[in-house]
Amino acid sequence: MKISSTLLILLSLFCGLIVSQYGQANPNRSHLGESEVIIYPYGLMDSVRNTNLSVPMQVQLYNAGKNAIQLEKLVVTTPEKQDLSVVPLDSAELIGDDGFVLDLYYDLESIEPDISHRHTKRQYIPLENYEPLGPEGEAMTIRRVVDNVRQLQESGAPQLLNVRFELDLHQLFGSNSEPGDVAPLIIIAYWHDGAKMNSTLIEHHISKLNSFMPPPEQGRMMGSGGTWVAGDLHVHNCRDEAIGGCDSCAAESFNITGAFTNADLKTQFQSLGMEFFSSTTHSYCINSNSEFNAVLSESAQLSDGSFVMLPSTEISGAELGPQSGSDTADLLCALGFGDHDVHHMGGHNLARRRPGGNSDFLAFCDNPMSGQRNNVDTVNAEGGFTLVNHPNSGAWAFNSVAELRGQERNGTWGVEVWNGSEGANSWQNYQRDWWLSRLNEGKVLYPYSGSDTHDTAVNFGATHTYVPGSLTPQSITDALKEGRSYLSNGPFLELGIETVNGARSLSMGGKAIVPNIPRNIQININVDYNCSTSSQITIYRGVVGGGETVIFSQTGYQGGGALQIQDTVPTQSFWYRAEVHNVQYTLSALTTPVYVIEV
Repeated sequence: MKISSTLLILLSLFCGLIVSQYGQANPNRSHLGESEVIIYPYGLMDSVRNTNLSVPMQVQLYNAGKNAIQLEKLVVTTPEKQDLSVVPLDSAELIGDDGFVLDLYYDLESIEPDISHRHTKRQYIPLENYEPLGPEGEAMTIRRVVDNVRQLQESGAPQLLNVRFELDLHQLFGSNSEPGDVAPLIIIAYWHDGAKMNSTLIEHHISKLNSFMPPPEQGRMMGSGGTWVAGDLHVHNCRDEAIGGCDSCAAESFNITGAFTNADLKTQFQSLGMEFFSSTTHSYCINSNSEFNAVLSESAQLSDGSFVMLPSTEISGAELGPQSGSDTADLLCALGFGDHDVHHMGGHNLARRRPGGNSDFLAFCDNPMSGQRNNVDTVNAEGGFTLVNHPNSGAWAFNSVAELRGQERNGTWGVEVWNGSEGANSWQNYQRDWWLSRLNEGKVLYPYSGSDTHDTAVNFGATHTYVPGSLTPQSITDALKEGRSYLSNGPFLELGIETVNGARSLSMGGKAIVPNIPRNIQININVDYNCSTSSQITIYRGVVGGGETVIFSQTGYQGGGALQIQDTVPTQSFWYRAEVHNVQYTLSALTTPVYVIEV
């Protein structure tokens, strides 16, 4: 964000504090009539891989009319009228608010999607039609969202009801389903207004995805004989909700869908073919040791021989030292909602609570809060690891770059280079380039990925780890800390290097620290791959202070196989890594580099 824009937004927000009304949020909204029920699909999964499970889902029912109504039941059915779930609602009352929440959701879709977490399931402004409001408009709209969510919190949101149901995926898809199949379902809410019975319905589609590709049978490296598991390192749950949470967290002023428990999310992620996730509730929503102990208990209960939940936290940290820029979150903090500019870091496999902000209204940048170095040192000391989340986001960026230490100085473990809340399943170059800039500075940081979901489990670029032993929190943590991992939403990809004479080798994520690098050292770069469609493989050589060079790039790779190229290593600290993608950039993978560090 430019400094000039920052000042404009800040001034506009201050002005907004003394203006009580900005007019109707959605001036194009037509009169809704006496009563009107809207079904919001925020708790519906869009895709699955494993159709032999029953998974929890939910919709949000909302009375956008003027008069109160009574809800009778929710029916989930196929277009052929085969009922999949029926939920009695026992005449639950929804008051009418004449479009208040409708306008709130319209406003949420009007502001920067990185703030609202609304890149998908948009009801009023398609993402392709989204146009930035400009500094003043953005500021005024954010202020209105904040005020209106506060009103909802104070009222208890009697115009909203989250309705959960179990969906048998086998019943929905049938026994002969194949990847690529799309199953439609109809969701109907029945209600009456005192005069007659009414119904509202929406149609939703769930697609069956291809499985994650396994290691190739003829691979050269460790993946050919071991077990790879996929998971998500950035998962929020119902604790991260301003309304309807478990418990609700007032600081999460933009999240009002209710979300799911970690137990619910486990089943959802299993339906996506994943074996682990990291529960990353915001630190400001966990305000006591007892609250974090509940997360530890959930990890123990949900982790078994087939699945792992890492007890983790998205830590709000104070931006200290020289700043490389500003972001929208910093502006809200500057308004007096807190004491610090903030960044977000993933603290994974924690043994105890890490403070950072508190759960009061918009208090995500309030004390207690520590700087990045203190948080990192504490997490590392107890055997966990940290990574910088969405470092180049317009809303939640990591700006205290000068303070950042990598593994070369016992610091931060890595960077989230692929974040689901930042857009579609294509490489986010602005996040990846931020990470590469840090490598160019000599910081040893691994790449990671996370969906950053605040609602359902979603198909996104998972972190795949090589697990040589049992599937446990410790084995997953060890694999992630050792860089035995790659990022992918489908293809398999692994990289390693070895001297031509076979005397030395480094597996993916390997680090060699040497006093000097001799000239003319020849190495083999080995890449194992498995792609469901014709894809391009690119191999990069990076040099500290000199950036990256493409040393190999070729299209037409499909199926499983291995390739090998030779190269002469640089004479200063360097790294090698690989990427693969199909023509549409819809199926991609990225390896953790290998590093040689001269000291």
